[in-house]
Amino acid sequence: MGTRKILILLFLLAAVSAFADTAEEHFKKGIDLANSGKYDEAVLELKQALALEPKSYKCHLNLGLVYANQKRYDEAMKAIETAISINPDKVMDHYVLALLYERKKEKDKAVAEWEKVLKLKPDDKTREFAEKHIRWLKKQEKQ
Repeated sequence: MGTRKILILLFLLAAVSAFADTAEEHFKKGIDLANSGKYDEAVLELKQALALEPKSYKCHLNLGLVYANQKRYDEAMKAIETAISINPDKVMDHYVLALLYERKKEKDKAVAEWEKVLKLKPDDKTREFAEKHIRWLKKQEKQ
């Protein structure tokens, strides 16, 4: 292949890559939009990021948080459950999921998530909060 053909090929590759959005770019746009309260647009950007990187923990988690802000709780739970399946050791993810389960009146699932929070050895304030919620939920079951 001649030098000229190689240069043309390199130029074309550079031009194509300049137009190709990366998952990280869509993620950052999604976060910026969410922080501006533009939740519908944020969802679209985060979904585009996930189309490019389907196992992205941070995209699933943040999509779930955006859904929660939109009061789309079922979708929020599903996205956060997926994030947890990718990275199960984040205390606050279980914390948020427990709160979502409570909101949807899924008491057994909420208790299970609060117990996971405790197993992950949270700070004292979070531990006390989780214990309080477990007691309250178990009391509700007896009534």
